[in-house]
Amino acid sequence: MKPKGAVVSLAVLIGLFSESWALDFRMENKVYLGQQREPSVETTTIFYNGAVYDFLKKPPEITIFEKDHSRFVLLDTERRVKTELTSQEVEAFVERLRRRAAEYSDPFVAFLARPEFEKSFDPTARELTLSSPWMTYRVATVDAESPELAAQYRYFADALARLNALLNPKGLPPFARLVVNAELQRREEIPKEVHLTIHPETGLLPKKRTTFRSEHQLVRQIVEADRARVHQAIEFQSIFPRVSFEQYQKEHLQK
Repeated sequence: MKPKGAVVSLAVLIGLFSESWALDFRMENKVYLGQQREPSVETTTIFYNGAVYDFLKKPPEITIFEKDHSRFVLLDTERRVKTELTSQEVEAFVERLRRRAAEYSDPFVAFLARPEFEKSFDPTARELTLSSPWMTYRVATVDAESPELAAQYRYFADALARLNALLNPKGLPPFARLVVNAELQRREEIPKEVHLTIHPETGLLPKKRTTFRSEHQLVRQIVEADRARVHQAIEFQSIFPRVSFEQYQKEHLQK
């Protein structure tokens, strides 16, 4: 493994991103709002055979990210319908979001469009901190074991952050999290626990301190139960009728 802080060369990154993903692994994820003891969001993310299968516990939904086809497939397992979005559609939405945010005179909104952080790392606690007057990330990290795994995880984490910005219009833009993801990959690390504190000091938004915490567990060995879930998702993808994204999202938000 390269020394911490070493930058992966552009040639290596291009190779990692252009070739099919070779590593199979699973991530267990939980998200907590404020001081909640029970997670508000639980997902299992399975990287398998060049694609990613993200299983949301409640409401039950499966997101398939097919990197080689540059598309997302969303499966609503209750209504038994699917919709599809290309990566280009998601990225175009995110770029429009950035341009709109950059036009605001409000300093917090302008920060969200192009966030900049002071970065520090505590080697004893294995904690990465990215701080600003508006928000602070504290990330407990673990070694990614290889540059390939770090790059593979970052690529999907970026894609999911952009997709979530489209699916959750009332949420934060993805750009701050993209900075975090890039720093983690640069360090060849993945998150074990992420603490996000939002503390806007001035601006249009309420001066309300908001905290989020997420837990992430890497499981390097794919087991038969994981493959069974993936194969079921692939079956759903083949048999569920396709609806427009607008129809899918409208009915999904009404649940």
